[in-house]
Amino acid sequence: VHDTTPFAVQAEVTLKTNFFATRNVCTELLPLMKPYGRVVNVSSMVSSSALRGCSQELQQKFRSDSITEDELVQLMAKFVEDTKRGVHDKEGWPNTAYGVSKIGVTVLSRIQARLLNEQRKGDHILLNACCPGWVRTDMAGPKATKSPDEGAETPVYLALLPSSADAPHGQFVSDKTVKPW
Repeated sequence: VHDTTPFAVQAEVTLKTNFFATRNVCTELLPLMKPYGRVVNVSSMVSSSALRGCSQELQQKFRSDSITEDELVQLMAKFVEDTKRGVHDKEGWPNTAYGVSKIGVTVLSRIQARLLNEQRKGDHILLNACCPGWVRTDMAGPKATKSPDEGAETPVYLALLPSSADAPHGQFVSDKTVKPW
């Protein structure tokens, strides 16, 4: 928030790191995932607040159960381009590159889980997005409420879901609880 880097640069770097890199890793590794595997994408509760800061049209697209990965990629690229043109506000985007990047991670996770259901249902792979919480890291600072160990609880919980589990899958999870999207 206090970064003096131009917003368009923040948007490009943040989306490349948080969204596009996550997508690239998943594109390469999901086909290699063995039955009963677990995928945990790290998102943030900021994705929920950023979603509420989007126009109704964008909210509907991001909440759609039929949005495709290509459509999501186009939206994420559009955000970056809109920031470069200085029209992201007018186009219905919130003023948070981090938040938009995490919307992308959460929606990507929902899409990937849907595709796993369609293409590999019998493999019992569970894929979710999660928020570790406000964790004391270099990014969050010393006033954050959770220790790194506490922040790891939800991602580890999701990674270690037993083979008998069939849920959560395609969800956004915080404090080991499914949150509405």
